Amino acid sequence: MAFNLHKFARNRRGQVRGIDFALAMLIFIIAFSQIIIVLSNLLIPSLVQMETYSQEQDLDTLYSNIFYSQGYPTNWGSRGISYLSDFRVGLLGNQESLDFTKINRLTSGIMDFWQIDYIKTKTSFALIQDFALEIYSPITISLNSVQIAFDKITINGMVTEYQTPIKDADVWVFSIDANNNVALNYTQTKDISGVVSFKSVINVNTTGYYSIVAFAQVGGIYQDYTVLRMEKEASGLEYFQSEFVLNPFVRENTASKTSAVDISVARTQLSDEAQAFVLFPYGDIDITHRTTSLAQVNNNEGQIYLAENIPAPADGVAVVVVQEREGTEYRAGFIGIPMFLTENLGGTYGPISQMPESSYISVTHILMVRNVLVKCQMWYW
Repeated sequence: MAFNLHKFARNRRGQVRGIDFALAMLIFIIAFSQIIIVLSNLLIPSLVQMETYSQEQDLDTLYSNIFYSQGYPTNWGSRGISYLSDFRVGLLGNQESLDFTKINRLTSGIMDFWQIDYIKTKTSFALIQDFALEIYSPITISLNSVQIAFDKITINGMVTEYQTPIKDADVWVFSIDANNNVALNYTQTKDISGVVSFKSVINVNTTGYYSIVAFAQVGGIYQDYTVLRMEKEASGLEYFQSEFVLNPFVRENTASKTSAVDISVARTQLSDEAQAFVLFPYGDIDITHRTTSLAQVNNNEGQIYLAENIPAPADGVAVVVVQEREGTEYRAGFIGIPMFLTENLGGTYGPISQMPESSYISVTHILMVRNVLVKCQMWYW
């Protein structure tokens, strides 16, 4: 067979073109994959940033709706649940300051008539994601030890800001015994054995129970409070810290021309009467508390104890303690004016226990209620 040079050359050219095409395709694939990698490195962070930015926008909007508006209707704080078929939570009052009654509606454990359900709040804002909020003081008063003996209650504690002890802070410590007697000690924080702290000694009558309320004040606009209940052991002389079991609700009396509050608490079968104590750190006046007998009432709130139009300071925090006693049986509860929404006081509003360890954002601002500054923090996830 004769060798066909022309055909051989044509076949060789075809092979070269195939190899060139394969090399070109390989180079294209490598280049394209590099482009994809580069674009991914650029786009993915951008997408994450866009998502985070969108969440931050949603958080800012929700925060403004809750803390910088009065809600709907604007007087929802004083209207029971059965009269709020359509509402939105907004905590602002009429004076560009937070409304303590509205804050107290978010407290956990209060009567169903006043309790604002988180799911309903979330639904009213058409939210898919969750949120939680806290309201608390920029300063903290803590009671490190409580000793009860020889007709005295001796309390050692501290006033701090970001865990730094504060010197010369004003401290008022109240005790209410089982016979409804109120005693008070005023002191200041100072250097005690090298530690900035306070020691408060209250002269009391010996009873089996005490409700203790401590206030701290720094300057004229920082205030904090803490509350605990002490109970005597069944046998022996020692006291231990026990739980509050009553959940009173306190709100501003809207009919009064002066500053006054109304108090409601669900009735128990323990007794036919109960006492309410409105305690507050005093300023220019010597009045430090008011004691009121609660009446038995059966109304839209249910079977309750009730007292209305109780005078209270217009400024500053206060604490309402309710006590009920029959023989040796004793019950007590409290609520703040405003109720600080923290884990150890009024409960954080929202399912904060379900908040993921990451992938959440938060915002905190300092706002004013009753001429006292408070921190208002919101988480969003």
